[in-house]
Amino acid sequence: MFIIQKIISNILISPGIFIIALLLILFLSYRIKYHKLGKSLLIIVIIFTYLFSIEPIKDLFVQPLEKKYAPIKRTQLKDADVYIVLGGGIYDNAPTSLGGDTGVPTTHALTRVIEGVKLYKNNPKKIIISGGIVYGGTKSEGSVYKKIMVDLGVPSEDIIVEGRSKTTEENAKFSKEIMKKLEYKRAILITSATHMKRAVYIFEKNDVEVIPNPTGYISRYVEEYGIESYFPNSDNFMSIRAAIWEYIGLFFYSIK
Repeated sequence: MFIIQKIISNILISPGIFIIALLLILFLSYRIKYHKLGKSLLIIVIIFTYLFSIEPIKDLFVQPLEKKYAPIKRTQLKDADVYIVLGGGIYDNAPTSLGGDTGVPTTHALTRVIEGVKLYKNNPKKIIISGGIVYGGTKSEGSVYKKIMVDLGVPSEDIIVEGRSKTTEENAKFSKEIMKKLEYKRAILITSATHMKRAVYIFEKNDVEVIPNPTGYISRYVEEYGIESYFPNSDNFMSIRAAIWEYIGLFFYSIK
């Protein structure tokens, strides 16, 4: 399921699709009778590239996901037994400061880690970090995140590393096993705002009661778009790709 989802997502929006389109245009340009078709395809590629790199189009994809759940309120912290921080990727061999072991979180993952620390400082309770070894990696996401949390002041004994999961469904399955063993009934779920809708759906399908706490928003939620919002930006393209990944994931899990 994960591999199929990844293949489709990469086909739909990635540099690969532009390379294929441009190669096709190049091929058509050598055949006189296909010149018009080649020009039309080139115009489509230009329009597609522009639209998928501006902020208003990005927000059309991103905001429906991010608005599904609001950030948690301080009064809700007492309504759960444990925090669950979901993995979001690491760079295994990236160097770290102070002579530490290699391995750092991706940007999206770091916001989840910091959010977990922030909630812990407001209302201390155990933290389950759910994230195994990503494909082609050598370290579990959980082990890398734990080092950062400890450096930021969370006691090591309050962090439980679930280092087997590779998908959100496995996050839910293995976190549930830990919660059952420790007799925890409800968890505050911490993940990126774009990922939260799918994460809650999967955790609830696995009979894990969660309170959503989205973080790492990638929409600015401006009242009006300025001229700069219509300038092409590669970050918008990547944000749309992330959103499409979530929509495809929701579709696959809904039919599974």
